[in-house]
Amino acid sequence: MAYVETKTLRDEAAVDERLAEIGLDRKKLLKVRDIAIGSAANATPFHAANAAGTFSYQDGTWALRNEFVDGSNWTVDRTDGVEAIKCEARKTRVAFCNVDVAANDFHSPHPRSKKGSGAERASGLGPDLFGGDLPQFSRPPQKGWALYYLMVDEAGAAELSRPRVQNGTFASQIERIYLPEDKQTEVQANRYVPEAPADNFDPLVVRKK
Repeated sequence: MAYVETKTLRDEAAVDERLAEIGLDRKKLLKVRDIAIGSAANATPFHAANAAGTFSYQDGTWALRNEFVDGSNWTVDRTDGVEAIKCEARKTRVAFCNVDVAANDFHSPHPRSKKGSGAERASGLGPDLFGGDLPQFSRPPQKGWALYYLMVDEAGAAELSRPRVQNGTFASQIERIYLPEDKQTEVQANRYVPEAPADNFDPLVVRKK
């Protein structure tokens, strides 16, 4: 079967245009990133070793739904055990994922925790016939639902990408959409305070001098 080269978008204008086609907003996705990073920072040496990743995933998933679920365009989805949001009209699903490295041309992201068989089925791209990892190429997309992941690494880099899941990891990607910061601002994520109402949490935005 023929393979296709991974489509990668980096330019801010092209990214925003593509996100609009999917029905998403870059600023909202970056806000989800900020909340997830802030939650990971709440892990202390007394927490379990995987606490930072767990906090980030839980609040990243919550924030994704809080930003986009409106009961009409985007709704909560748990198909195949994958916690996500979905848009019925576009046949598109989006889930949150912590990865090792994101938005890097020299590295294809890998999830920091193993993906289950449900995620493999949901990716809908089928197994690699050669059994190898082709980071710059993938099986062509099939008809039906598309599953994207908002991928965030520990340094705060983020991308929205459509991977093929195989053997518990991201074997290749159909599409990678890097999420650049706004040129006018830089974001410093506040720690998320569990005792405070979630609606009161906002990232601190500081203008560049």
